[in-house]
Amino acid sequence: MLARPEAAAERVEADASMIEQRFSELVDTCSRFSQDISHRAGWNESSPGGLDSVALNVEIARTVFGKWSLDILALLYLRQTAGFQELRKALGPISSRVLSSKLTRMQENGLVRRDVKPTRPPRVAYSLTDRGLTVAKLGEPVFLYLRISGAIEAREPSKESDPVNGV
Repeated sequence: MLARPEAAAERVEADASMIEQRFSELVDTCSRFSQDISHRAGWNESSPGGLDSVALNVEIARTVFGKWSLDILALLYLRQTAGFQELRKALGPISSRVLSSKLTRMQENGLVRRDVKPTRPPRVAYSLTDRGLTVAKLGEPVFLYLRISGAIEAREPSKESDPVNGV
């Protein structure tokens, strides 16, 4: 038996309200968590060295979400491991020099692991560290919220601009 259109609309509205409520609860929980951890670490509004907390967060975001970094993070999150050439091909218009530089920076920040395989010729495999995996997982609810809330209009990515799905 088919549901009445009014009943379906009510269900969708109830679902949307429930989803909004769940995200609101998540935001409150995350905020309390961050405040608690900051307090336990002895941090307050200004961090050591005089850097403002917001400025420090912006610098961290530029490092993690800068050009190509987010693409690399997402690609390794989905594929779990990838070689240098596989990454380069999947990312499209990135030069080997830039990719190497980004991977090195992400290694230095503890997000990416570089494993040299004992083969001839030697092969290198990149994967996310526990820290990188945590960052990727923490980002999931943010992106989900942006998609669901309509803040970012979803559009079909082109193969050239979609390094995660386009190879």
